[in-house]
Amino acid sequence: MDVVKKMRALDDYLYHFYVHMDEIGKFVMFSELSIQQFITSIEQENHLLLLKCPFEGPAYNGHTYFDYVPKTELVSFKKKLAERKEDICFIDFQLERSLDLLTPKEQSELLYLAHKREPIISPFFYKLNNRFVVYAAPSEKLTKVFLRYLDDAEQIVASVFNQQIAEREGTNSFWRRKLKTNVPLLQASTLKNYRPYATEGVLVSLVKQGAKSSYALELRVLGDRYEYPDEIWFELRDLLTETADETIAISG
Repeated sequence: MDVVKKMRALDDYLYHFYVHMDEIGKFVMFSELSIQQFITSIEQENHLLLLKCPFEGPAYNGHTYFDYVPKTELVSFKKKLAERKEDICFIDFQLERSLDLLTPKEQSELLYLAHKREPIISPFFYKLNNRFVVYAAPSEKLTKVFLRYLDDAEQIVASVFNQQIAEREGTNSFWRRKLKTNVPLLQASTLKNYRPYATEGVLVSLVKQGAKSSYALELRVLGDRYEYPDEIWFELRDLLTETADETIAISG
């Protein structure tokens, strides 16, 4: 643990993220996580079934009447979402033919999930073999993700912050990546040690340290101080004046 001896300048902070994990319900509430970031962050090998979407998907299933995104179309799907602010809900599925096997009851459970943001019984369907369900409400700065494997939560957070660092280190292009080999990298396994913070609700902030290519994460446990996550961003400056509960160094 690094001890913060003095208040950081606001300009030192590069990115902020709110995480609240419910281990029993197997879901995580994120604030300031975009759908593009989510899809980029998770190792995705499945297709996406669109339970709620502001535009038509690239493919359609005549049995369920749902549009879906084949895994080969994920890149173009992310681009379409870039400027949209409407709510969206989707679930991943392994085999396209599995959609034709869904019963009316299972289809109604999917509709309920998209409408209420919670499952009737379980968000995981054995016919779909889904790994997650996502409901994003951009106007509320909220993304709710049901995860079959909660370890995916740390992978998502680590990937988002590593993307932020890579952009600032200039390693997103092929040629620059060859020149820089010791880029700071946050490990998902490190974040798992701080899962108790996430279960209380934690603000995670990426900060630039004094040395070149040196970064850290500051964790501030917020608990039940805010009823809605979007309230956090109105008081962010005040929150950053509080001493961090934990500081995690990120090294190359």
